Amino acid sequence: MKKLFITLIMALVGTTAMMAQTNPNRVLITDKTGTTKGFLAERIDSMWFAQIEGRIAAEIEYLGFNTGDTGDTVKIAVTRTEGCQAFRIDCLPKNRADMLGGEDGIANYLDASGSEYYWQDFTAADMTGYEFTPGVEYSIVTVGYDKYGIACGAERYDFTAPNKELVGDCSIAYTIDEVTDDIITISFDPADGVAGYAACLYQAGTAEDQFAMMGAMFGFTSLGEMVKAFGFNATGADTFTWNNNDPGTDYEIYVQAWDANGTFADMLIIPVTTKKLGGEGVSEMTIEVGDFGGDATNGYYQIVTYTPNDQTSMHRDLIIDKEAFDKEWSEEKMIDFIKNEYTYDDQFGVDVAYWTADPDTEYIAFSMGKNINDEWGPLARKELKTPATTAAANKKAGKVPARIIKQATNGTAPAALIKSLKKAANGKLRLSGN
Repeated sequence: MKKLFITLIMALVGTTAMMAQTNPNRVLITDKTGTTKGFLAERIDSMWFAQIEGRIAAEIEYLGFNTGDTGDTVKIAVTRTEGCQAFRIDCLPKNRADMLGGEDGIANYLDASGSEYYWQDFTAADMTGYEFTPGVEYSIVTVGYDKYGIACGAERYDFTAPNKELVGDCSIAYTIDEVTDDIITISFDPADGVAGYAACLYQAGTAEDQFAMMGAMFGFTSLGEMVKAFGFNATGADTFTWNNNDPGTDYEIYVQAWDANGTFADMLIIPVTTKKLGGEGVSEMTIEVGDFGGDATNGYYQIVTYTPNDQTSMHRDLIIDKEAFDKEWSEEKMIDFIKNEYTYDDQFGVDVAYWTADPDTEYIAFSMGKNINDEWGPLARKELKTPATTAAANKKAGKVPARIIKQATNGTAPAALIKSLKKAANGKLRLSGN
């Protein structure tokens, strides 16, 4: 063991004081996850480094799952490695555990949880005090502590809570009544066992990603809960229309039904593709320069309207600083950029765009569309110059100006669902047994 006495700390503090003309009186240690722990320098007597061989952790073995009148029980074994004095344990939905990241994140989470320490191994322990949702993935996590009380190695075991038997027939029949370039209408006819159901529309292939991103934040343990919260809800036969969808786009309607006990049935996924706009002729775009507005406090904007002809299915629009374009770009590079890199800005129909822009600056507006056969038309180009103002502006040469969002979407979650991450075990998880 090697000791670094307080004189070393004072030397470091003294050096910092000379450079910054201050007298630091705190010692701060930040780990790789960004978690910082601090101490008053005046209370530190000494610092030293120690070495402990081997991994300090509490290994998990999953033994089974039981459901009874008194609640759910998970049977596990927990074995401490040599040198592991104690461990903490928790169980949480897998999507929440995923947000913790790797071993360091799990260790920090458990170390800060304030949950009970266990000082012994378990060969057949009952983990109770947790209400599981059938069919949902969960993660059991542990962190081991060494003889200095330091949280060391973390372990994790993922499992799926068994499904419960549904009460009655929970199937749902459906009819796709109408699909246009922007409207999808579907009629639903639930079976007798369906106590309720919800339907939510997503662009194809994005529902799982949205759940991974938002599930833990809103407290959802399953994709079905997210569909129920954000989607159209009904109990009997009903019809629903989704408006303002993108033309020529693949969508999936996720339909979640549940029985009289609130148990979710298997998810029904309905694929639908909206019709394309345009024709088989040449796509052509017209660009018109509108008003310049804003102020120095809130920023300036330039309105540009991009109008497609009747053969255009989809188009992509932008403006760019003319000086930067002349130095670094060409029309060939712009065509390649619009076709292959600017893919997040697909537009349908007339696009009245509000662009962030600087006063007294020359820009070039570009647009390019393709027809119903995905054949690109010619590049449209229009040069413009914003008017001068007396206010100073910070030019952003070389960057494509960002759009100014004029209004929020109508797909926001109910305010009651917006809440902080909740602790999965609610402070009641316990291990008992041998």
